[in-house]
Amino acid sequence: MAVFKTREELDQVMLSLWDAIKADKQMAPQLLQSRISISFYYRQPESRLTIDCSSGEQMIVIVGDTNFKPTVEMYMKSDLAHDFWLGKVNIPLALISGKIVAKGPVNKALALLPVIKPAFNIYPSIYQSKISKENI
Repeated sequence: MAVFKTREELDQVMLSLWDAIKADKQMAPQLLQSRISISFYYRQPESRLTIDCSSGEQMIVIVGDTNFKPTVEMYMKSDLAHDFWLGKVNIPLALISGKIVAKGPVNKALALLPVIKPAFNIYPSIYQSKISKENI
C-alpha cells in the first residue's frame, strides 16, 4: 500500500517539511550557501517539488510544475522519498540500483546530505500531522 494516497497528501507533507527546513537556523543557511537548485519528480502519486537556493539569499520551494530549470533533477517513487526522510535509504546505493535516477551534478546534492540530516528527526511528526490517521 502506498504511503501517500493522493498527490495532495504528498505535496502537503513535502511542503511542510521544506517550510521547517527553511526555518531551521542550521540547515537553511548551509543550503543557501550551496546555491543549489533541485527538482524532485515523484511517482505513485505523481508530483514535483523544486527547491531553489540559487540566489544564496532566499530558499524558494515550488510544488507542482514550473518552467524553472534546476541544477539537479531526481526521479523516484514517493514511497522511497518517505523512507529517505525516515533515514532508511542509502542514497548512493539507491542511485546505483536505479531506485533514484538523477540528472545533473549529483555530487553537489550528495554533499548536502549531512546538512539535511536533522530533518530526519522532524519528518515523522510532520508526516503524522498531515496524513489522516487511517493511513498511519
